[in-house]
Amino acid sequence: MNMSSNVTDDDKIQFTIAQLVPLTLYCCLASLFGLFGNGLVLYSSLRYNAIRLDRVALIFVKNLAIADIIYTVCLILPQAVTYLARRWVLGPVYCFIAAQISFIPGSANSLTVLALTSYRLRLILSPFYSISEWTVRFIVVGIWVVSLAGTVVSLSYQSSSLFDVKTARCLSSVYVNKAAKVPFLSSLGLIIILPIFLITIFNSLLAFFAIRSSRKSRNQAAGGGSAYKAIVMVCSLSGLFIVSWVPYLLFTVMKMKTPDLPSIFTVISFHCIFISSFGNPILYSLTNKRFGKYVAGVLRSVVFCSRTAAPRKYPANSSGTSSTGV
Repeated sequence: MNMSSNVTDDDKIQFTIAQLVPLTLYCCLASLFGLFGNGLVLYSSLRYNAIRLDRVALIFVKNLAIADIIYTVCLILPQAVTYLARRWVLGPVYCFIAAQISFIPGSANSLTVLALTSYRLRLILSPFYSISEWTVRFIVVGIWVVSLAGTVVSLSYQSSSLFDVKTARCLSSVYVNKAAKVPFLSSLGLIIILPIFLITIFNSLLAFFAIRSSRKSRNQAAGGGSAYKAIVMVCSLSGLFIVSWVPYLLFTVMKMKTPDLPSIFTVISFHCIFISSFGNPILYSLTNKRFGKYVAGVLRSVVFCSRTAAPRKYPANSSGTSSTGV
């Protein structure tokens, strides 16, 4: 393993003040919402059952929150610090670690969204479909194992870390290693591009079923309405993931054909990915009534510096065979 880095104290990033101010503000807010929001998702669901989803879907949501927290710590937060300092100040070791494991949380994010979308679609097509929680936990473990593909390829080619002053990022040298090009692109295709393609198809089907069932749910009992809201939540979640990742993938393709594109476009498309990490908790609060009430209570306590009564602990969520959700 080559734990080397090209980081020096003289590597000032090549951004103007007009570019730095919005980028710094954006990354600081993304770090805050990413850590606080996803931390709240984990804490509230474990302590108070504040997210009303069946247990299988909830396992995927928790895993997604963990991946988003890791992504925030490894990528978004260092980006904010770098913009504030106008250079990399976190040291060569952190640069190496951030560059090498940056593939993992993004891959786990895409695979988890794919698993959640597939599960919800399967429930619609087969209402009596059943899967055990232990099976889902094995799937989650498998997601993290597969997500190691990019990092394994990078480390197997003795990659170092490179600090790019044009994009203010620490990158693995595997990107410029011609010998590693085929296995590295193949691994990214498996853990990023293919899941996004499948998520887009499954999300389109979910959106179709959501529109078709919207009128019916208004005239049904609470169970029917909850199933509809659960579809909307998962559909919104996967839709946000698609919107946040597609600009970066499109620009990557354009970059291959036109290498001289301005680096600011690379920065903007890369920062679009952050939306998925800090936007997920916001989506939960908007589409999940129980979690929305919990977040509102927490925000009232923080804003008004008041001590409120302990949040209500809701009954345990239904089993994985249930198709209801919100």
